[in-house]
Amino acid sequence: MRGIFVCADAALARVVPREAFGEPVLHIVESAAARRTIVQRGVAAIGGDLERESVYQRASLTSHDAVVVAVGAERAPRVVAAIRQVAPNAAVVLVPDPLDSEGEVPGVTSVAPAAFVERVLAPALERAGSRARVERVRQHFASAERVLIMMQDDPDPDAIASALALKTLLGRSKAQAPIATFGTITRPENRAMLRVLEIDVEQIKPRAVSEYDMVAMVDTQPSFFEEPFDQVDLVIDHHPEETPARAHLKDIRPAYGATSTILTEYLRAADVRITQRLATALLYGISADTLHLERGATRADIDAFTFLHAQANHSALRRIERPELSNAALDVLAAGIARRRIASGVVFVHLGAAGYPELVAQFADLFLQVEGVEWSVVSGVVEGDLHVSVRNVGYVRAAGDVVRSAFGALGSAGGHRSMAKAVVPLRDWRRHVGDTTDDALARQIGNRFLRALHRGKHQGP
Repeated sequence: MRGIFVCADAALARVVPREAFGEPVLHIVESAAARRTIVQRGVAAIGGDLERESVYQRASLTSHDAVVVAVGAERAPRVVAAIRQVAPNAAVVLVPDPLDSEGEVPGVTSVAPAAFVERVLAPALERAGSRARVERVRQHFASAERVLIMMQDDPDPDAIASALALKTLLGRSKAQAPIATFGTITRPENRAMLRVLEIDVEQIKPRAVSEYDMVAMVDTQPSFFEEPFDQVDLVIDHHPEETPARAHLKDIRPAYGATSTILTEYLRAADVRITQRLATALLYGISADTLHLERGATRADIDAFTFLHAQANHSALRRIERPELSNAALDVLAAGIARRRIASGVVFVHLGAAGYPELVAQFADLFLQVEGVEWSVVSGVVEGDLHVSVRNVGYVRAAGDVVRSAFGALGSAGGHRSMAKAVVPLRDWRRHVGDTTDDALARQIGNRFLRALHRGKHQGP
């Protein structure tokens, strides 16, 4: 298909490549000066009155050609009519003047300038912005011999993938930029991710931070740690910035479904080669934090997911997503199922002693599948702390707001619209609330959550 571009001047020739639709293009313009300008660039062009059939006859226009017309709204019908006289069935696309209030011509496809801005210019600007951020990050870390990439305690797939991506973006080895956590990785899927994708994560002590020249944090922020941090060098995260993050550079986007999405944008903007291993990690990071794009996913998450999906190792993903579940975890689940309670569209499950924090979150996802519920509230005790994980279907009140209202005065609490958590030391719960037996905790958690949920409903949106 030959591409023919019709414009009064050389404007289209400045942006259209020499070959479009697989063949050399032809420009039809009105002024002799415009034709000479185009020809001097090595592109075919002819000149003439755009409203006369003769110019299209000289162009040997046929119904197999594709014609792009960029003229004012007043002239467009006459130009299109002349084209139709010579090639009645040619594909014609009209690019109207953005200042014209009317640009439609019957039987012709119009591409509004606003659509061009949205589909072409806006993504290009976003990519340019990401590339500028990447350059600032690289320049900042260039002088550091050793960079510590920190994740939260018991990091999830989004954090692990983001850390691996940042190490790749900086072009660092394991020795130059280790990926670290103060805690341990407990959830079976997360351990499987490390094993299958051969990702090294170090467990370090807080005092080891001083051994590094610079510190970067992914999927977390300094205020999320019990250990005090002075100003760090970089924070990249998608969680809300409840306390201003003290960092030389920070990119915090609460609207995004995953930090892995931000890092994917960085890698693409900087033209960094994304290996199958890294693509698999990032895809799993996005999938895990958005429940396969069903929870809190934005257009950016969907774009990154689509890009990574074609490059990932899906056999490895299946091995990660279906890890072994211990008999002890099954016993905890069975006890939780037996003690479940449903009230006001909320399913409450207190697990009692849970092996690790992520087990509480894992079962909160599971119990949201219960028929007729909009909220899942699962709690458990891990090493002297009460963990409460909350999930909702996404179109009700923001989970983070409800959890902060219910538990914020007792411990750390917050989250996103469809997922949130609270962690309260049992000693503080005992001091401010009372009994910490399993039955009492189950009752108190349910009462506090329902009061917070109904209080928000009475106040309105």
